[in-house]
Amino acid sequence: MLFISLPMQYLHAIGTFQGALLAAMLLFSAGVNNAGRIMGVWCLFQAFYFCSPLIVVHADDTFFANLIGWGYFVPASFGAFLYLYFRSSIIKKSFHIKDCIHATPLLLCLLLNIDFLFSTPAEKINIANNALHKENILLLTQIIMFVQAFFYLALSVKLITKSGRHARDTLSNFNPKIFTWLWIVLSLYAGMFLTETVSIIIGANYSLGIVSDLIAFTLIYSVSMAQWRKPNLFTIDNLSETPTKVLNSTTKPQYFDSQTKTKLLENIVQYMEDEQPYLESELTLDALAKYTNLSSHHLSEILNQQANKNFYQFVNEYRIKTVCSQISSNPNERLFDLALSAGFSSKSTFNAVFKQFKGMTPSQYRKQLKLDSE
Repeated sequence: MLFISLPMQYLHAIGTFQGALLAAMLLFSAGVNNAGRIMGVWCLFQAFYFCSPLIVVHADDTFFANLIGWGYFVPASFGAFLYLYFRSSIIKKSFHIKDCIHATPLLLCLLLNIDFLFSTPAEKINIANNALHKENILLLTQIIMFVQAFFYLALSVKLITKSGRHARDTLSNFNPKIFTWLWIVLSLYAGMFLTETVSIIIGANYSLGIVSDLIAFTLIYSVSMAQWRKPNLFTIDNLSETPTKVLNSTTKPQYFDSQTKTKLLENIVQYMEDEQPYLESELTLDALAKYTNLSSHHLSEILNQQANKNFYQFVNEYRIKTVCSQISSNPNERLFDLALSAGFSSKSTFNAVFKQFKGMTPSQYRKQLKLDSE
């Protein structure tokens, strides 16, 4: 009989129970969005993966032995789940039937092991307990698992990088910490599969296998719980999937020399100071371009090349300057009220942006002002 230590059995039992519970919460609770449902299915798959060794240990030659093996190959879907979850969370893209192509790695693993999966319960138990699975099939299956893991890791890196750049270039109101947390989640995912890869390379190292399972347990279930509590956990409002096409096919491109760009920047700055469009919480690159009679492309180019700032930095500098001025002149006013009047849309965004620009929280800044004035 396959030996799994009692602590490991408890870990897998807890993982199975929590996965099933979180899956039910995310799939059947009211108000859950598409990202939550994707995470719910991922939790269900994770629960099945965690219960797989328990089935081998406790099934004997019973009906449940028919389930042996099916959960072994579930990690071949984790990369796709991660990418689809990120995509749906950040830009709210719906799941389409064509996205079923992302199930290809898992289906390949199942097809390669079809003989084992449909063996009799007694044969499955014998193969699992005595490691009699065909080595060439096992090796190919492991290669597929790790290739998909790092392929989707690369896709996720590209998605987050592109989305972050697009948000900073076109939006003025989003919480920059969202991207910090996305990178942390992605790093944990990479660590999980790197640990598992090293474990297999050096000969199925038991300790590294436990570490990999613990990372998976922590990563997927902590994100799932956060997703259930806050459906728009990683959502960037008004962020499109691809950058806005600012020049159509019938528009003749315009090229400005350095002197013209400098003059245009002066006009933009003058407009910001006179009209204060940054007080609009939903101000975007397209809106400011319309106000200043420029294309979005040219406005972005001028800000980046002449002001050395992206749109997000350019607009929020004005907002932070306004808030700091108001804190100085109205020391007893609620900070969040000042933030709203300066164009910020939420407390979390205000706090994150303020600390990013000033290196301290708004409360710390106010205290510092009081100390300096004494």
